[in-house]
Formats: sequence, C-alpha cells, structure tokens
Amino acid sequence: MILIFNALLLSIGVFLRMIVPVLLISLASIPVWFVLSLVTLGMASHVSGPITTMFISLFGIRVALAVKGDRRRTEFKTLALYSALYGIFIAVVLAAITLVAGVVALIFTLWQLGEPISFGTINEAMEQNSPGFFFLAFGSNVTLIFVLLAAGYSAMAVPMASAARGAGHGAPSRGFLNGFGRSFIPLFCIFLVAILLQFAFEIFTFLLAQIPLFLSIFSIVLTGEFPDFDLQVILKGLASCAVLLWINALMWSASALALLKFEGNETPRTPTPTANEEPAPDIRALRKSRERSL
Repeated sequence: MILIFNALLLSIGVFLRMIVPVLLISLASIPVWFVLSLVTLGMASHVSGPITTMFISLFGIRVALAVKGDRRRTEFKTLALYSALYGIFIAVVLAAITLVAGVVALIFTLWQLGEPISFGTINEAMEQNSPGFFFLAFGSNVTLIFVLLAAGYSAMAVPMASAARGAGHGAPSRGFLNGFGRSFIPLFCIFLVAILLQFAFEIFTFLLAQIPLFLSIFSIVLTGEFPDFDLQVILKGLASCAVLLWINALMWSASALALLKFEGNETPRTPTPTANEEPAPDIRALRKSRERSL
C-alpha cells in the first residue's frame, strides 16, 4: 500500500502543475474539434470527448513522471497519436462494459426476484412498471459499472503511463499493452474511490460551475449584462473544479508510480547460448592455462 501513500503525496504537486495546462488544452480543443467536425462531416464529434480526455490524462501522467525525474521534452504529435489510439480503445471498452453490466444486472435481478430468466419476463416487468425490478436492476447495474470501470482503468494504468512516457523526446516506444495489469490491487483501490468521488464532484461542478457559466454567457449575449451570482456559489463551483482536478491528478500520479515500480522490478536477462552457439570462453581460465604452459 506504499503506492497509495506515494500517489497521495505526488498528486499535490501534479495538481498544482496541471491547473494551467488543463485550461489551455480545454480551450484549444474547442476550435480544433470544430474544424475537424466540419472536415469529417460531424464524424469527429463522436470521438472528440474520449481523445481530448485521454490527451489531458497522458499529459498529466507526463507531468507526474517529470516530477519524478523524467525531464524529456514532450513530443506533442506523438502524444496526440497515443491519445487517439488509447482514447478510441477506452471508448470501445467503456461501451462494452456498459453493455455487459446491463445484461448481467438484468440476469442478477431476475435471479434475486426468483423469476425465470427470459426476455418475456423482462418485458412483462417493464410493462408492469415494477418498482422492485427497476430499483434492483438500476442499483446492480450502477454498482457493476463502477467496479468494472475501476478494474479496466487499473489494468490499463501502466500501459497508458508507458505511452505517456513514450511521448517524450528520445524515449523508447513500448507495446500497446506494456505492463497490463501491473500493481492491480493498489491501483484498483485508488481508482474505485477516485471514480466514485469523480462522479459526485462532476455533478457538483455541473451544477455550481458549468450552469452558472452558461447562464452568464447567455445573459451577456442577450442583454449585455453580467448576471448577479452569489459569491458563495462561485466559490463552491471553483472548489468543485479544484477537487475534480485533484482526483484526476491522483489517478495520473498512481499510474506514473505504478509504471516506475514495474520498470524497477524488471531485471535484464542474461542471454543463454543456443544449441548452435558455443558459450563464451572463460578469460581467467585461459590465462591460467597459458601461464602453466609457460
């Protein structure tokens, strides 16, 4: 559990260093994806969210690695390529997790209610608007999604960190799944709590920061006046945004530390001679043999 403690310490420095980059990347992504959506006739909008999120995540992991001593300059083209690859991959995995969780939740609900597992039973329960069926199905579905999300991100944390490090100038490029599943248990503990907190503070951020911002822009465009918001609401919105960024910084820090731990456990392998290859001669033995002959 040393990884958890070290990630908490490292996340503070990563959080402070990522405030400005997150704002700049978020603002820069708006015109970039707008142009790409026009060029691709709207197709780019389907992957804009996952890729932008992955770009910020990989950059955050690079910041964590920089704090730990990796000072290589970031190759943003490589970072964008990795963001596209991992972003699309994670989006597909999330869709699969949602589908699997829904099916398993329905089967579990029918089993708990003692009903036969069939499409007819599900349709009958939905037509009757059974509150017990919907409550149990929704609760088990949400719980399973959170657990599978935490498991998926924990398994992919080290490969994502490896890709983030590979975006450094002159850094070696590893495989797509390099380090898959490493440090799974401590990462799962961190990611499960972080995802739950992230979900809660995303709601707070939406209510206390995003809605007031949208209302402000709407009011300025229509009336030319800035709406009068309570200072307490603004402070709560900023606090929610700050906590949300720190939660992400914690996950980035944990991923970077897990990568460093994985690489530290790797030991170079001594090559063994093949069947057609003779072992290297012992120089010391040859020297002693020569001295005896003299």
